Amino acid sequence: MSKYQALANLSQPRPGDPNKETDLIEAGETVELTDEQAAKWLPPLRDPPLIRPARESGDPLPGMLPKSLFGVAINPRTGKRIGRPGPPEGARPDPAGSSQVQVMEPPEASEPQPGDESVPADDAVDLPPRRARTRAGA
Repeated sequence: MSKYQALANLSQPRPGDPNKETDLIEAGETVELTDEQAAKWLPPLRDPPLIRPARESGDPLPGMLPKSLFGVAINPRTGKRIGRPGPPEGARPDPAGSSQVQVMEPPEASEPQPGDESVPADDAVDLPPRRARTRAGA
């Protein structure tokens, strides 16, 4: 058994537990794991690794985003990544000119600025009031 530090909250199954209960390992906590248990949280089954050796525990914890914890695993049968966004491997590239990036101004840029409300536009036209409708039979 070796000591490891968890880089994120992990749920470690209890070995041989018939109820399949798990132990919560909080980020930064040091735990003893067998090589088999540790392999579950290290490459090639996980990318990025979710544990590190305890001797590296003096380093600050890396910032882990939720997307790096879920859905980024390696299929043990094929050895390929699971859940990686983007085109699949070997996909044909987009033809030239088919994709375009548009840079838009933030919505705040089109909002009226203080003082703009008091100045009427030159082309503003006042509409005459509508005629009152009369009811049939009234």
